[in-house]
Amino acid sequence: MKGKKTRYWLAKVFISLFIFFSAYYSYSHAAYLRQLGFPDYFRIELVTAKCIGGILLLMPQTGRYVKEWIYAGFCICMVSAFIAHACSHDPVSRLIFVGVDFVLILLCIRYVRKYEYGL
Repeated sequence: MKGKKTRYWLAKVFISLFIFFSAYYSYSHAAYLRQLGFPDYFRIELVTAKCIGGILLLMPQTGRYVKEWIYAGFCICMVSAFIAHACSHDPVSRLIFVGVDFVLILLCIRYVRKYEYGL
């Protein structure tokens, strides 16, 4: 049981660290987000939402349904990133990178939900 709980927390920490890194990148590379077509106010909202979601995900007191909405928000964010990169004619390597990140996030979410719900 201890090994499962360790893997559960490692998956949650991986998701949160990934989102924190994504928020930092969005905040520090404003010109690139403008190139993708996003205005500055959206960039700030996106960074704020990612940071709040990452913090709430790591808090044990966060309710089950709140976590589900956090995971849904992260998935919507990843799908939107893929679409934005595709529409701005970024190289295929960047699309593959975003796609692989999305798959890794989905696998971690699957493992976390399996542990939390006993599926």
